[in-house]
Amino acid sequence: MKLPNVENALVPKPKITDYLLSFTHRDGRSKAQFFIRFGFSAENWETLANALLHHAEKMM
Repeated sequence: MKLPNVENALVPKPKITDYLLSFTHRDGRSKAQFFIRFGFSAENWETLANALLHHAEKMM
């Protein structure tokens, strides 16, 4: 199933750096542990943002 309006999807920097890759965010820290294991980092947050967008575009 394709995501509707995937071409308009955005992944804002704070969603990545303050949540998905934050070890201090109560709900995000376990997600940060997961993503860090795959080489993502807050310093290069654009890499994770692009990977998420790419994944959304390829969903079927």
